[in-house]
Amino acid sequence: MALNPEHLLTFARVARLGSLSAAAAELNLTQPAVSSQIRLLTRAVGEPVLSRHRTGVRLTEAGEALLVHAQALARALEGAHTAMRERRGLERGTLRLAASSTVAASLLPGLLSAYQARYPGVAVQIRQGNTQEVLGALQGGQVEVALIEGPPGLLGNDWQAEVFGHDELVLVSAPGHPLVGAAGLGHAAPLPLIWREHGSGTREVAEQALAGTALRTFSRLELPGTEAVKEAVIQGLGLALLPELRVRRELRSGVLVRLALALPGLRRPLSRVSAPTGQLSFAARQFLGLLEPPAPEGHPPRR
Repeated sequence: MALNPEHLLTFARVARLGSLSAAAAELNLTQPAVSSQIRLLTRAVGEPVLSRHRTGVRLTEAGEALLVHAQALARALEGAHTAMRERRGLERGTLRLAASSTVAASLLPGLLSAYQARYPGVAVQIRQGNTQEVLGALQGGQVEVALIEGPPGLLGNDWQAEVFGHDELVLVSAPGHPLVGAAGLGHAAPLPLIWREHGSGTREVAEQALAGTALRTFSRLELPGTEAVKEAVIQGLGLALLPELRVRRELRSGVLVRLALALPGLRRPLSRVSAPTGQLSFAARQFLGLLEPPAPEGHPPRR
């Protein structure tokens, strides 16, 4: 006959209190119910685990041998309850995120500062890459939430996406570039563009926006990461379409100059992708609460 964990926990309580009636009161059970559990445990063990005396009960030799295991079970169960209470209160836990470059560099530090101010006991693990790499980390189970620029593309039924903000690509150059101050780019010589690597959300949005225009361009360089592209533009090697969030400081300081380029399709959504909310850890669900999507035009923000 198999041992019943509930009977072992009751046995540990009786052994600690030395009385069936005291254990019954603490467990909010009747004494006959506790006695029944001890009888079933005795049957499973094959010999008595308790003996009665005038003031209560004492352990038999079999009971002494069993008690250490019953106590270990009680400690393990209490540890599990404690861990769940701590996670629900976010006294402990781990937040696992992946973010593509613009979100990671421009928005994520502020979000994490607000999150850790509320939940300082939660460890944070961040993966960074281009959009394809970030979505790959999500689908591979390395993270629970992916933050990307641009639309996520086709997602299976296992994933959900929601827009939480917007960004715009701007055409930038070094201050001394010949096109600075030009009346219009449409009649200029082909524009020497510096590109992010394939798989970049920034590149995908820029290519789609340029595809529907008569603007002439040619590829001058392809570099991995926005910072490398930005530095190449600063050094005068060409022009680039970069997220306004990533070049805001350089535009203010005059290190880069924004060229007039009015193209539809350069404004892109910032999206978060995850499994359905009910399948996420409590730490991830609380983080998503910081990513409230923008209110529709004419409506106040949600509270």
